[in-house]
Amino acid sequence: MTAPIYLDNSTTTKPSERAISAMMPYWTTYWGIPSAPHQKGQELYPSLTTCFKSLYAFIGAHEEDQLVLTSSGAEAVNHVISSIYRDVTVATGKNHFLTSITDEAPSIMAIGRLEPFGCVGKTVEVNAQGILTPKILAESLSPRTALVSLSWANGLTGVIQPVADIAALCQERGVRLHLDATHVLGKLYYDLEEIGADYITFNGDQLHAPKGTGILYVKRGITCSPFIFGSADQSGMRAGGLNMPALAGLTQAAQEALDSRDLLCTEVARLRDQLERGILKGFPKAQICFKQQERLPHCTTVIFPGIANEALLFALNRRGVCASIGGGNFQQLGLLLTACGIEENLAHSALSFSLSRYTTEEEIERATALIVESALQLARLSENISLQGESSQK
Repeated sequence: MTAPIYLDNSTTTKPSERAISAMMPYWTTYWGIPSAPHQKGQELYPSLTTCFKSLYAFIGAHEEDQLVLTSSGAEAVNHVISSIYRDVTVATGKNHFLTSITDEAPSIMAIGRLEPFGCVGKTVEVNAQGILTPKILAESLSPRTALVSLSWANGLTGVIQPVADIAALCQERGVRLHLDATHVLGKLYYDLEEIGADYITFNGDQLHAPKGTGILYVKRGITCSPFIFGSADQSGMRAGGLNMPALAGLTQAAQEALDSRDLLCTEVARLRDQLERGILKGFPKAQICFKQQERLPHCTTVIFPGIANEALLFALNRRGVCASIGGGNFQQLGLLLTACGIEENLAHSALSFSLSRYTTEEEIERATALIVESALQLARLSENISLQGESSQK
């Protein structure tokens, strides 16, 4: 049986073999916790120092910034938003929270949870290119705005937000900025100091790290109260024994992602473009979304006019091609594209494909043929049903 062609790497990725191997000693030999006042705790210190030093380098953080290991990117996002409520809203009365209408579930839902406590959450519109411009954001900011929480880039469409300009606006207005960098890390070059976000979060799932890993970055000088209370672990930022296997696996995956960044920006981008060209050649009615925008190198959204995306996703799944229409942490792809001004029927005819450094040219060639064949079959079926409907009405 032919192995499935996995083109849904923005949802989750296969953990790397090296990341899994890096975890093993902390389940079998070094199974203590660093806070223990004896040898089983103390023997972890060298590894702990090395891991965090590597993660600081991966993100580009300053040594005085703070990193917190979390159980997921979603936990890290919730940590930021809940701490803003405790540290800023309660202290100053600033109760206005903003995110993008195309953002992911953790930010939108975490902000929504604050509304019973007198906070006001708003999802800000984007332009036709899927971008939240500083001009659009400025119109939604107010003296009571406490936080702007955004995804640095969208994992379904690949659209990258102008985060440096947004950060400059937030600093000018005295508003804190949180960026979720899950889909950016290991895929783009950036200077963290130039961007100047107050908080950055990411989920290990999209880095070939083990499930249940994430990081919260807090810029030096910025307050951030704990989200999980109960002990002094991680400098009192997150209670519960530090998960050393998860930290080791995430560190290894982050290093591999950093080492593979050139590959993502060149070879994987080439394969993404090859997939787009192949689909357009075999199914000329297809449309590539946001092709003229600055996009992530590994993902694309393709519209197949006249075909329900759920039907195409099902057909591809049966043929061993894994793609996405959103869901989970993501919004539904159709709703996301509609928010960008794309006509509703077209928006609900779109699929998202996301590659990884493990994606091969042979897989892209096979996937292209299967996608085109499935789309043509569904298009013919749709036309036949339409003709039958017209005939029955006469």
